[in-house]
Amino acid sequence: MNLSKAFPQNSSLKNLKVFQKDPLSYMNKAVTESGSPVDLHLPMGDFVLLNDPEQFAQVFSKERTHYAKSRGYKEIALVLGNGLLTSEGDEWHEQRKALQPSFHKNELRKLLPALWETGFTYTQNLVNGQSLRLDTEMSRLTMTILLNSLIKYQDDEMVSKMSEHITFGQDFIVNRIRSPFKWPVWVPTKTHRSYHRMMTDANQLIQKCVEDRKLLNKPVGDLLDVLMDHYHPDKEFVEIRNQLLTFLVAGHETSAIAMTWTLHVLAHHPAIQEKLYQEVKGLKSLEDLDLMNYSNLTYTQKVIKESLRFYPPIWNIVRLVKESDNIGGVNIPAGKQVMLNIYLMHHNPAYWPNPDTFDPERFTDYSQLKHKLQYLPFGGGGRFCIGNNFALYELMILTVQFVRKFKILPKRTEKVDFNPLLTLRPKDAVEVQLIERN
Repeated sequence: MNLSKAFPQNSSLKNLKVFQKDPLSYMNKAVTESGSPVDLHLPMGDFVLLNDPEQFAQVFSKERTHYAKSRGYKEIALVLGNGLLTSEGDEWHEQRKALQPSFHKNELRKLLPALWETGFTYTQNLVNGQSLRLDTEMSRLTMTILLNSLIKYQDDEMVSKMSEHITFGQDFIVNRIRSPFKWPVWVPTKTHRSYHRMMTDANQLIQKCVEDRKLLNKPVGDLLDVLMDHYHPDKEFVEIRNQLLTFLVAGHETSAIAMTWTLHVLAHHPAIQEKLYQEVKGLKSLEDLDLMNYSNLTYTQKVIKESLRFYPPIWNIVRLVKESDNIGGVNIPAGKQVMLNIYLMHHNPAYWPNPDTFDPERFTDYSQLKHKLQYLPFGGGGRFCIGNNFALYELMILTVQFVRKFKILPKRTEKVDFNPLLTLRPKDAVEVQLIERN
């Protein structure tokens, strides 16, 4: 069977204008009209969209033989270097093996007090009636949590500057991925000058972080210790920098987006928020939470899972086809790039009843799921997110702390347009009002 093209009546350049305006709507319409897989018919990327979990499974099962990281990862590497997110093959396996022990549950338990304390301090400083811009505030909060727990480096300059860098870096990367033509970064355009300033700043901040740790001359027991044991801090500083940048970007950005959407959707569903409050109102300390078995957080867990379904922070996975493959009865030639669109999969009515309704109760019984890959909040395959457990603990703790202390009211409409970059960012400000509970 031949690969069908999206909107064949249009030129690829005309399609590009529509795609750049609203990528998710374009992709949704393409797969609705033409099925999966479908060639997106754009002037760059050779993108083929998939929206079927069995097709996802085929790509994941052949990751080593038929697929590689997409061409877009070369653009990501301009910002993050060759760390765990962008490396491949034996280099990636070596990095994953070195870092994986730091993310085992027993190790993560040691970080929970710092996580709780950071969230508690933040929510205690919020006042009754306060308006909160979630998309910016959650970014600062999750960056602070990362620096207080996983890296244990408290520095206000690091929080503010790295948050700014991550916002710029996402725009920079995605603009290059979506552009049919891009100048080399050594060409002195305004954007490239900003890029080089950002990279210089990030380099200096991380260099200071490493130098301060060397002066400490004793183990702290965090991810930075692991990196400095694995890499020589002087001879292999670039490798340490690449991994820290990767975790600062991936580790804080996805949690920030997840918390933004979770609090936003709770503000617009007061009955769900009230039911959640009834479960968490008596949980006043970290020791009160059963984060290992979730025995007293059953509804909280459902809310978090449904939020990650409704608004998946990682909304899209792209793989380069190294060797031609047959997907869904369609030949996909080498050189194409397949898109595994998690957002569309999470809203696919063939797998989710009433997919555009926010309903935590759909996670009451996992046997109702039709396919193990219809739900992918942390990706899938061999490159499944290394920090998934840390992210879940963080989302659980922060949600408990916010809902226990405040009634969250909406300040904007529930429908918010997306700005889908590397993560599912909102296009405009997301605001709520906080009313202190008695």
